[in-house]
Amino acid sequence: NTILAKNEMKNMNVIFGPMHQQQIKPLSTFAEKNDIRLVIPFSSKGEEVFNNPAIYQINTPQSYLYSEVYEHFTRQFPNAHVIFIEPTSEDKEKAEFISGMKQELKSKGMSMKTVNENATKDMLKEALRFDKDNIFIPTSGKNVMLIKILPQLILLVRDTPEQNIHLFGYPEWQTYTRDHLESFFELDTYFYSSFYTNTLFPAAIQFTNNYHKWYSKDLVSKFPSYGMLGFDTGFFFLKGLSRYGSELENNLPKMNLTPIQTGFKFERVNNWGGFINKKVFFIRFTKNFELVKLDFE
Repeated sequence: NTILAKNEMKNMNVIFGPMHQQQIKPLSTFAEKNDIRLVIPFSSKGEEVFNNPAIYQINTPQSYLYSEVYEHFTRQFPNAHVIFIEPTSEDKEKAEFISGMKQELKSKGMSMKTVNENATKDMLKEALRFDKDNIFIPTSGKNVMLIKILPQLILLVRDTPEQNIHLFGYPEWQTYTRDHLESFFELDTYFYSSFYTNTLFPAAIQFTNNYHKWYSKDLVSKFPSYGMLGFDTGFFFLKGLSRYGSELENNLPKMNLTPIQTGFKFERVNNWGGFINKKVFFIRFTKNFELVKLDFE
C-alpha cells in the first residue's frame, strides 16, 4: 500500500505482479480505479478477473484450460478410442479433468474404456480397438504412475507394431521427461501445456546465456521457468504498448510474437471482466525421435 500511495503509480500503463494471493485485491482495485492494466502472472485462482476489465490473467483457470484441451484433443484424434488407466488409489487432482474429458468423448460419440494401473500387457491388449487410434490416458499425473505403467505399455507397443497407439498426459510430465525420454518417443506421447520450452531451441539457449551474462547466475531449473515467464510476459505487453498504445486491447489477436516459453491467447472473460489466457498446445514425442510443438490457431 505504501507503494500504491506514490503519485507516479497512478500514471502507469501496466503493472506486473502481484506475487501473493492477498495482494491481488488491493492492486486490482487500484488498477481499475486508475485505468491501469494489471497483469497477474502466477495465481489462477481469485475472482477479480471476472469483474475487473483491467486484469490480464496469465495462468489460465483450470476449467477454461480443460475445455481448450478437450477441443484440441478431439480435433487431433477424430478416430480416438481412449483407454483410461486408473491408479489403485484415486488421484483426486485429475478428477475434474478426467470427468470433463469423458463427458466430451461421450458427447462426440467416441469410444472409451478403463483399465487398472496393474494391467499386464495382455490385459492392455484386450482393451485395444483395431479400427481406431488407441490413446492411453492415465488418470493421475504423478511420476509413480508413469513408472508403473510405462514398462507394460512398451511391451504392448512392441507386441502390436501394426496398432496405432499413443500416450496422452499432463504439463507436469515436463518435469519427468529426462527419466522417461526414450519411452515417451517409443509410445508416441503427447501432453498438453500452456508453457513449454525445449532447452535446445535457439531462443532458449540465447536467453539462458543472456540471463547468465546479466545476473551472473544460472536459471533455476523449474517448470515453468520464472525467468522466461517474466521475460515473455514483459515482452508481450511492452511490445504491444509500443505498437498499439491505448489501442492494445483492440489489437490483441494481431500480437504474433513467438515466446520462448509461455503462449498467449487473451480473451475477455465476459462483457465487464478482464482477459484470461486461453493458450494451450500439445507437445508430441514422435517415434522418429522428434519433439514437435503443435500449435492450434
